Amino acid sequence: MKIMGLDIGGANTDCCIFNITDENKLKLLKTSKEYLPMWNKKEELYNLLNEFKKYDADVICVTITAELSDGFISKKEGINYIIDIVDDLFNKKIVKYVTYDGLKDYEEIKENPLNAAAANWIGSAALIKYIKKNCVFMDMGSTTTDIIPIINKKEAAIGHDDTDRLCAGELVYTGMLRTNVATITHEVPVNSKTATVSSELFAITADVNMILGNITEDKYTCNTPDGNCKDLISCKRRLSRVVCGDLDTISNENIENIAQYIHNQQIIQVSKGLLKVVERTGLDTVVITNLSHGTICKKAAKQLGLNIIDLEEFLSKELCDITPTLGSIIMYLELTSEIKENLPIFID
Repeated sequence: MKIMGLDIGGANTDCCIFNITDENKLKLLKTSKEYLPMWNKKEELYNLLNEFKKYDADVICVTITAELSDGFISKKEGINYIIDIVDDLFNKKIVKYVTYDGLKDYEEIKENPLNAAAANWIGSAALIKYIKKNCVFMDMGSTTTDIIPIINKKEAAIGHDDTDRLCAGELVYTGMLRTNVATITHEVPVNSKTATVSSELFAITADVNMILGNITEDKYTCNTPDGNCKDLISCKRRLSRVVCGDLDTISNENIENIAQYIHNQQIIQVSKGLLKVVERTGLDTVVITNLSHGTICKKAAKQLGLNIIDLEEFLSKELCDITPTLGSIIMYLELTSEIKENLPIFID
């Protein structure tokens, strides 16, 4: 049997496809992370998912976060738009949607669309509990950072929708690529002085991470703020504009110092959310994955003196970047088959 996990987000649509072997293990066939900005290209979702249809999966497990995109008037509109596309493409298959109350089918989501809104972290928790039954899972993606407490192999979040999760520290709206640097700090160092930053969308964290060597150009998968190139010089040019300068007026040393300062401030952002979760739960171990070679979650955990487990010790990098897709598959298999306690054995 083939089984597919889909994570349909506002900026990226992720996919993994596995064969389920006779020994009840998962054999990876394909992973995919496709940049699709739903705020202005939602009509392209049909064709993208149609490409995945050719793999002829028997079961499709879906998580959705794209409903918050301003391509939709409301979350309900977004959920209904997406599940109608999925239902049209995979209507002869078994399709399940991740919700706070387990997996649901099309009719149940149609009746209560908000149950499927922003629930991809539920899928992640279903995966991580097999690695560590008591921990905080930290996952920084292109746009946001999830901080998910897991106690006795169950997610223990106090927030379920995005707003409540933001209040609880369980969601920090900052990421490796798409975050406007002006939302991370209001000032940066320049020539041994302090400059307040412009509030324009001049530069994003992808520019910062390119300058610091945390990502390569091929990992700069989102659009640039100015619509220009993604090479190192272009990234430095964009970052210089944050203090209303350019490459003629802001030295390379200053640009690199600004990038490092923004990086450090983003660590503080994440650590504040993590501290809320740790103080509430008493958990002292984090399982971490960061997009590309980012180290923000790890540094935030170190600042708080927590024990750190790197998810890459258990899964390939490609799967670490799309944990909700694998987690949604595990949720399905938990309902239909015997799951082994040791995840590395479970995945072949």
